[in-house]
Amino acid sequence: MHLYKERSYDRVIWLLPGKEWTMFTNVNSNISYDLFGQGEINVDAWAAICAHHNIDPHQPVLMLPHGKTTTAGGQKISRILWEVRKLYFYQVVDTIGQLWSASRISTIDELPSGLPMTRIISFGECNVSCPYCKRDCQFRDDDGEVIVSILVPLSQVLAGCVGAHSRGEIVRFSGGDPVMFRRETEAIAEYLAAVHGTKVSIAHNGSGTSWVKRLLPNLSSAAIDLKAVPEKIGMVMGIKSEQGQAMYTRSLATQAVVSQGGALLDVRTPVFGTTSTDEMRRLAYDICRVNDLRYTFWTWRLYKAVQGCDWEVAEKDRVIEQMQRVSAEFPDLWLGIRAKWQRGGMEYLRAGRVIDHSADAEAGYDAEIGSGNQAILAPG
Repeated sequence: MHLYKERSYDRVIWLLPGKEWTMFTNVNSNISYDLFGQGEINVDAWAAICAHHNIDPHQPVLMLPHGKTTTAGGQKISRILWEVRKLYFYQVVDTIGQLWSASRISTIDELPSGLPMTRIISFGECNVSCPYCKRDCQFRDDDGEVIVSILVPLSQVLAGCVGAHSRGEIVRFSGGDPVMFRRETEAIAEYLAAVHGTKVSIAHNGSGTSWVKRLLPNLSSAAIDLKAVPEKIGMVMGIKSEQGQAMYTRSLATQAVVSQGGALLDVRTPVFGTTSTDEMRRLAYDICRVNDLRYTFWTWRLYKAVQGCDWEVAEKDRVIEQMQRVSAEFPDLWLGIRAKWQRGGMEYLRAGRVIDHSADAEAGYDAEIGSGNQAILAPG
């Protein structure tokens, strides 16, 4: 185990498109971190790429730990780059890298190397303030800052990415949101492509259309959020209504960059108890309007109760019925519903019917599904 000490710094961040100011990030110098599975970096190649992007190879970036901070010998330790996730929508990807045109899914045994495994590179800043958040440890304080972000030199993050590649994992930039570290993520993606001949994946809120366009040559897949219809998306993302409508437009543009560019696209939408079939129908129309459906999958994510949010939790069977109705109206669009966040899993729909589900979708299905965090950790 390699332990590193974090240190404080100041940096300029973008909280909303076009709005810039200096934010002072306070970090706890008593917390060290354990960085998972590093590989060896070609120092000269990395220095050249960083020079091209006008960044320091060792400059610190904010990262989110995975799981709770532990204590060893009186020292608090956070785990960095310890998280992995499978890409379940690959079960509807055919042998030429497009989604099946027939209503069938591949068994995991049919896939060349099983389901792809991603190493999650979770950056510790975001440009929106969703009142709920997708995983534990990403909650915000009263100033809107992610609570437990850890400062890590960029070269160490790259080393973790190289280690992931050596284990056959796909590097996925996530967060927070990786759009907050545009040049840094572009540099890492460029390095992995140039030195190791591999592409990266991203999980992104859709706001960085130009950034995604620059990443596209080195991008294998992208999960892009479309969190609600235009009149509601601002509330869901914790921003003003007019900014939310602009975010909606940006998300569609970003989706189009991905799918029209031939990279696999997973559009992600949280579903609440108040989410109507008509709202999801409107989203489906726009998704189909702007995207190449040969590369486009749509994931519905059931909201799970979070303390501090009074939003209604959706009933699973009712949502499945909604999905069947929407799917029947948009028969060429693959839909999936996420099952049990910790273990993953997906139930698939196409042309108005449930096709099948992944092998682990039933185990503990009702115990914990969808999008949200453990209520005991959420801020009041």
